[in-house]
Parts: sequence; C-alpha cells; structure tokens
Amino acid sequence: MHGAGHLLEVFFLLLAAQFMGWLFRRFNQPAVIGEVLAGVLVGPALLGLAHEGEILEFMAELGAIFLLFMVGLETRLRDILAVGREAFLVAVLGVAFPFVGGYFFGLAIGFDQLPSLFLGTALVATSVGITARVLQELGVLSRAYSRIILGAAVIDDVLGLIVLAVVNGVAQSGTLELGTALRITLLSVVFVGSAVLLVPLVRRIPFHALPVGSPFGFALLVGIGLASLAATIGLAPIVGAFLAGMLLAEVREELHLEEPVQAIESFLAPIFFAMVGVRLELSALASASILLYGSMVLLIALLGKLLGGFLGALSQGFRRAVVVGVGMAPRGEVGLIVAALGLAAGAVNEEEYALVLFMVVGTTLLAPLFLRPSITWAERAPEPKASQEPLDEARG
Repeated sequence: MHGAGHLLEVFFLLLAAQFMGWLFRRFNQPAVIGEVLAGVLVGPALLGLAHEGEILEFMAELGAIFLLFMVGLETRLRDILAVGREAFLVAVLGVAFPFVGGYFFGLAIGFDQLPSLFLGTALVATSVGITARVLQELGVLSRAYSRIILGAAVIDDVLGLIVLAVVNGVAQSGTLELGTALRITLLSVVFVGSAVLLVPLVRRIPFHALPVGSPFGFALLVGIGLASLAATIGLAPIVGAFLAGMLLAEVREELHLEEPVQAIESFLAPIFFAMVGVRLELSALASASILLYGSMVLLIALLGKLLGGFLGALSQGFRRAVVVGVGMAPRGEVGLIVAALGLAAGAVNEEEYALVLFMVVGTTLLAPLFLRPSITWAERAPEPKASQEPLDEARG
C-alpha cells in the first residue's frame, strides 16, 4: 500500500477512536472501550477502512509505549516500594490462579495436556495499558491501589514471561527448558533492579549540559531506549517504558516533561486501543461451542485475577482490594501472542485459539466497565493511614 493509503488508514482509525471515545465519555463510560469498538467499526470485521499491517502495528506499539511512559512519569519509585509487598502478592496470586484454572478447564473439556498448558499460560498476563488509561482518566494514579496495580503489572509480566518460556520450551522440544526460564528470570531481575537502583542518581544528571536538543529529547531517548532494551531481553516493551517514566518522574516538574509526553500519548494511544478492535475476527467467535466454552474461559480469567488481586491487596481494605482485582483483569496482546505461538508450534488448533481470542476481547471490554464503578465505590471509604503516608510525602 502506498503512503496515501497508510495515511488514510491512520485518519480513519483516529477519527473513529476520537468520536467513539468522546461518545463513551458522554455516557460516563471509559473512553478505552469506545476506542476498541472504533477499531472493530473501521476494521476488516465491518467497514474495512483499516487493516493489520506493519506500519499500523508499529504505531500501535508506540502508543502502548507512550501510554505507559506517561503513567510512569506520574508514579514515583517510593510510592511503588511503599506497596511492594502487596504488589508482589497480587502478581504471584494473579498468575497462579488463572494458570491453574485455565489448565484444568482445558483438561476438563477434552484438551490434551499441551493445549491446556497454553490455555493456562494465555490467561496469565495482565494488559495494564487498558487499566492505566482508566486510572489516568479518573485521576487516581496517585492512590495506593493504583500503585499496587502498576507494581504488580511489572512483576506479573516477568512471571508471565517465565511461564511462557517454560511452556513454549515444552512445545518445541517436548522437555522442560529450565535453563531458558532461569536465563530469562535473571535478565528480567537485573533489568528491573538496575532501573530501580538508578532512580536516586537521576537528580544528579546535568540535563541542560547534555549533547541533546532538549531535556525532552533526552527523555524520549530514555523512554524508547529502555522499551527497546526490555524487548531485546524478552520482556514487554511497555515494562521498559514504565520504568523509564518512573526514573524521570523524579525530575518531571523541573524539566516540564508531562505536557509534551502527553501530547504524543494522546495521538498514539487511541491507535493502540483501536488496533485491538481491528484485529478482532468476529467470524472466529460465531460458533456455539466457542461462545459456550469461551464464556467459561472468560469467567475463569476474570475470577482468577479478581481473586488474586483481592487476596493480595486485602491489607488496603475490602473495597480497594476489589479495585486491584478488577484492575488486573484485562488481558491483551500477550494472551494472543501465547495462543499464536501455540498455533505455530502445532500445540493448539484454530478452535483453541478462538477461545483465547474470546477471553481477550471479553476482559478488554468488561474490565473497564466494572473498574470505574468499583473505584467510585472505593473512593467513598477512608484511605488507610498506611497507604496515605507515601502519598502525603509525595505531595510535600
């Protein structure tokens, strides 16, 4: 397709995403749902005005990167560390419950062991971009429950990657590849740990003396650089982008970073969410068995994360623990990647892939619908003192 064709696709995606996002906000619903449905509207499933392709896929990935970079800019490390125990528990339980549930459900409906393992693995990873957009819209990113969700999402991604490495190794070689899992674990811990250790040093950097056009230019280098490094070692690029934002959060006011980053994010993030809808194949979800079994997998996916998040964050109080559980529920591209790897390896068939597709679409649309009212409900309860202190320090 020539350049004009690509520009038209971007135009139609943005037009639909902006209008649908505005429409959903008018009805007091998360704009992200409208943006996803905008992709369905202009995508191959309906109007056929936008299609999957390298350029749109790359722009969508940049959208996810800048969304999490922006979220990272609004999140200070000390706030994440203040809820570190809860974030770790939420991540571990939120990986264990869906994986076990998906695996045993697969066996119960007649899947072989390997497809059941892939089904469990596809239920593991949270798509934090969807939750982050809702938290951002509602202005609650500074709340303790938001910090738990964001911290857990980073740990969740590392754990999910380890599970995927092990299961994919079994599919490829028929044996358990512990060496691969250990290598990925070590690289992931070193990557995340190094970013955390660099936070105290950020304020010592002479930004205005750096050989770059502007502090914002340097911020872009850090954001894209850490996203690229994360992708190189096998982590999701959004993990690197979030950590980059968290590094620069220490100097965001002095360097005036929020406004320019938000300008780029407001352009690219809707494309990311709209592309979720563009990828949707309505025909794959049409059969009665897919609707039945897909609904059951969707229920397992929602309950697994809800239960894991709730139990892990119970120290924050009942209502906020519910918010954490709901916030961890959306799945996204990681689930589809897992299913696609299984399909390529011959470990799953088209029907089993469609179950994962149904689950991803369902959690993407349902979780934001439940997240907004659950946050409103939680905000009516007083904030626990333990979670207020870091926030008060940040304001001071």
